Amino acid sequence: MQDSMVNPEIVRRFEELINEGQGLWRNYQDTPGTIMDPVRFTCWTTSCLNLLDRLSISTNRFVTEFEAWAKRRPGMEVNIGASLGVLTSAQNEYKMGFAIDYHIAVASAVFGDLLAQADYLCDKGYLRASVVLAGAALEEAMKLRARAISIELSGKETMILLTHKLKQPEVGVLTELQSKRVEAVATVRNNAAHGGAFDYGHEDTIRALKDVRELMSQILGER
Repeated sequence: MQDSMVNPEIVRRFEELINEGQGLWRNYQDTPGTIMDPVRFTCWTTSCLNLLDRLSISTNRFVTEFEAWAKRRPGMEVNIGASLGVLTSAQNEYKMGFAIDYHIAVASAVFGDLLAQADYLCDKGYLRASVVLAGAALEEAMKLRARAISIELSGKETMILLTHKLKQPEVGVLTELQSKRVEAVATVRNNAAHGGAFDYGHEDTIRALKDVRELMSQILGER
């Protein structure tokens, strides 16, 4: 089963850059202290930093450590071996799920704000609007997770179709039970949005919002 936190394209890019770094390191060992091909070295460090910028762990220690070894400073020489070590560590942490796509981290905060707005609408008695907003946030979270692990989307997928994609054994983002919970939320959201039967009271809506929050946490890899 593919790790649901891992984008294979990011793993592939890590491997390419590590292989390139190993070549640069071998050349550097032959001529200590001298970068024989500054263009190649600059391309490599820039590409590495571009990839590392996508990973978010507090203040992104990977970028800080990589720059410390890969950039010339007064009294400090470039150390390609140490830079390569940072890159390899970042790859390992990412593959184990301890480093996440920065865009997922940002989106998680945005979706959290939307759910807070849904809670507010629920408290004020706007139950249909509350469910519609929460359902829309869940659907967008599902699309984001699917794209993050390179699932091809047409842009027209409904929550039900997204559920089928995310519960596939080779994907493993959702379990069968969680999928049924998503489908239940989709039904409520569609009824609320399109004028269908909506006989849900305040407590029912609170439970629906709780379901959305828990499902979103699972989908965005927060637990």
